[in-house]
Amino acid sequence: MVIFHALTSRQLRGLKTTDLRDGRLFLPNRTVLLAEPVRTRVAAYLDYRNHRWPRTANSHLFVSQTTGCGVEPVSNVWINDVLGMSARRLRGDRLLHEAEATGGDPRRICDLFGLSVGVALRYTGTVDQPGLIEHGLRNGGPAASPRPE
Repeated sequence: MVIFHALTSRQLRGLKTTDLRDGRLFLPNRTVLLAEPVRTRVAAYLDYRNHRWPRTANSHLFVSQTTGCGVEPVSNVWINDVLGMSARRLRGDRLLHEAEATGGDPRRICDLFGLSVGVALRYTGTVDQPGLIEHGLRNGGPAASPRPE
């Protein structure tokens, strides 16, 4: 969900099993049509969750050994441990990738990920702007050019 839909750690922690319906994820400020690989992984996780904690009263989507007997959400540490790195880093990578893929279209970033215009502009501002390559200014500095004789 982080890699495909750029969810935050806070959003992951707060997800309830009832937030998933008909291949969609219902967040407080938007509805996300889940990508097919995400739907497949969520279905596998739900099977695992139901097998591992068949009688849990915890309504959160993600449950750990610690939270399986309670009703509290998993911790940020648990999320990062399961992901193998910070959710923030994965989310940032996803947003940068989409900014590049859309040619720096902030509206698309806002619509896809529910970001404010200001935040979207931070990501789209990293995309090479027209003319930079032609002027040898890609990647922050002048390109190597032949020396005048």
